[in-house]
Amino acid sequence: MNIAQAFQETVVQGDHRSMIELLKNYEQSTKLSVNERGWVFWNVSDGYALLREPEPLYANHRTFFEWGKENLAPEQLHWIVSDSTQALSLSLGNYFDYWMDWYRYACNHAPKLDTNRGVRFESHRALGGSLWVLERYSEMDSVLENMNQLIQEDETWSNILFARITYNKQRLTYLYHAGDVVRVEALVNETMDWIDEINDGALPISRRDEVVGSWQDINVSRNSERDINIALNNLACILSDIKRYEESMKLFMQIQERGHHMNAYGFSKWIYSIWKTRGAAAVKAALAANTSYEIADLVKHTPDLSEIKGLA
Repeated sequence: MNIAQAFQETVVQGDHRSMIELLKNYEQSTKLSVNERGWVFWNVSDGYALLREPEPLYANHRTFFEWGKENLAPEQLHWIVSDSTQALSLSLGNYFDYWMDWYRYACNHAPKLDTNRGVRFESHRALGGSLWVLERYSEMDSVLENMNQLIQEDETWSNILFARITYNKQRLTYLYHAGDVVRVEALVNETMDWIDEINDGALPISRRDEVVGSWQDINVSRNSERDINIALNNLACILSDIKRYEESMKLFMQIQERGHHMNAYGFSKWIYSIWKTRGAAAVKAALAANTSYEIADLVKHTPDLSEIKGLA
């Protein structure tokens, strides 16, 4: 079994400690190329992030950054700051501002090339989404501008649809929390109009599989049907959060018709939007038609659902 296969087994099993140990042993026992070492750094950080252990995560990622400055090609610098789980786990130990510094370094030193557009987008997406979760809304404007400029680089980019959905989702949170009701309204209407025009038949069903966290994986095109449905699911969740319940419910219905299976978080947001627009009886009907999740599981993700009478 080669390292990629052994690594994949630990990923499938969710055995983060074994994955970290496997990669550290691999690093010590083999002469690695630059891309291989970057892959090891990235995934060791990811393991610590998934374990919610900010101290060893920070130590590894700081080393990743310092090593990357000396060894990665400048176009690869955004690789270091391409994952929101890693960024958010750093915040658990008050290390998030270091991520901000590493992101700014990448923005200042990485050239804007076709060959790194994917990873540049992922770094903007990771930081923007993290700032939203951390409720640091006022700091999102510069990241959103970076994302918008990237989208304008090439309208024929294979990832353009995924990028636009993601950008609009993050911009909606920014505008909502800035109290800009007029621009929220306009952006919601614009977004829902062009979502209706998406040609599902033009999308590949799945995307090319790459080894998780590798340079190729971070840069892979996310224009598959599955990726677009995930992006639309995330947008529907945000629409619920910003109290656009009708649009949220409509979008959740659309992606279910496309065959997308919602996780508990998305399902809780769909149920919440149904409650706000159709009432408790409609919620009971929706839950009866889909028994994948118990109401107690949904309340963990959307606590306000506990207010619905007769469901607990």
